Amino acid sequence: MARTWQGVSLMKITVHGKAMAVVATALVLIAGCGGGSGETSSPTPTVSPTPAQTATVVERATAALLPEEQTPPAPPGTIVRPVDPLTAEGDQVAEPWGQFMVCPIVWSRPDEGPPTDVEPDALAGAWAFGVAGAAQLDQYAIVYADEAAAQAAVDRARAQADDCAALYEENPDHLGDPPQTTIGEVPNSVEGFRVRAVFRSEEDAVSTVMRVADTVHYMRFSPSGYETESGDEVADAGGMLDPEWTEQVIEAAAGNLAP
Repeated sequence: MARTWQGVSLMKITVHGKAMAVVATALVLIAGCGGGSGETSSPTPTVSPTPAQTATVVERATAALLPEEQTPPAPPGTIVRPVDPLTAEGDQVAEPWGQFMVCPIVWSRPDEGPPTDVEPDALAGAWAFGVAGAAQLDQYAIVYADEAAAQAAVDRARAQADDCAALYEENPDHLGDPPQTTIGEVPNSVEGFRVRAVFRSEEDAVSTVMRVADTVHYMRFSPSGYETESGDEVADAGGMLDPEWTEQVIEAAAGNLAP
């Protein structure tokens, strides 16, 4: 079950750079008069709303996160250990921070608590962190006021990615030189883009920003050391994400967002 941030103060530090309004459709039973005969027409059949139509914005944001059972484990590990998502509504929804975006890479921010910067036009948000085999996988999904607001959020994220070096150097927490970044595509079922960053330490990270209608899914994953079946971490052998696994995760996240 999703947890709200209220009353909790946890700190997470990124190491690398880092109303729906339930729409109630009025179903009107139309009674017609039949030429004075006293007969009435049959009532319009009642259509039950779908779960998507009755879900709250918080539920929609949470559902946009790639769930544990659909997350491919990164080789050589077979462990998927995400945590329960946190949620927020209205002016408690923070703009995506470095935990979910390749640029800027280094960022320090509480995972829970009132946001320093409120995300414009956000109705609800849900975010989660977890280990998937050999990688750290972080996600943030936001439901916006409408599709235009969601696209504006994608555009803001793209502007960050296009100016990654400057953002990285301006970040007071940055470590080392800015990474070399490459902008790429996401699956055709969604709108958005991906960013791959390669660091001088010979490590990489990938982030995606994917939109369907009024919902945007932000995701970032990077190497976090290999794991054994017991969950113990061992030394990372290379520092680079597995390309095949990267594609699997992006496809799975897009498929969950746009089923």
